[in-house]
Amino acid sequence: MFEGWRYRIGTWYARTQYRSKRDPVMRFNDVLSSAKRALVILPEVEEDLSAVQSTVRVLCDKFHRGAITIVGRDHQAHVYARQRGVEVVSYSKEDLTSFFLPRHELLQKVKKSTFDVAFDLNRSFTLSSAVLCRASQARVRVGFTKSYADEFYNFQIHVTPALSLTQAYATLIKCLEMF
Repeated sequence: MFEGWRYRIGTWYARTQYRSKRDPVMRFNDVLSSAKRALVILPEVEEDLSAVQSTVRVLCDKFHRGAITIVGRDHQAHVYARQRGVEVVSYSKEDLTSFFLPRHELLQKVKKSTFDVAFDLNRSFTLSSAVLCRASQARVRVGFTKSYADEFYNFQIHVTPALSLTQAYATLIKCLEMF
């Protein structure tokens, strides 16, 4: 019944936590090409999962030298568990507070590694994914343009709503290839 209010309160809290923490100015052209460790946050919407598999495969190939960590819901993450060089962090509804924020234990799982780049593959704003991306402390945090994105991402990809999911993720890969 109060789910909308709880979500808004959680969003407000997360935005105020990160609003004062400014990112340093950086040149993106060498940061992405020299990145060794990546964090990939899977989309929470089921329809996005089938479209995102090729994108995750490309990211796994790009970061084969270092390591890649994939974060997703329990039913999503098991798909990537058997790939070499991939660490999987899965979470359930119980790992989120009543305000839809990640609990301390989930944040610690993400923070235990250092990341050069973090990718949030949700096309619309998802509070838990945005907070996990920001909490990763990656130098570059990549996400799609969406509500409240400025507080959580420092590299945003704009795709028109008319694009299919596959085209949107292909646009993400094309943007990354420029750097």
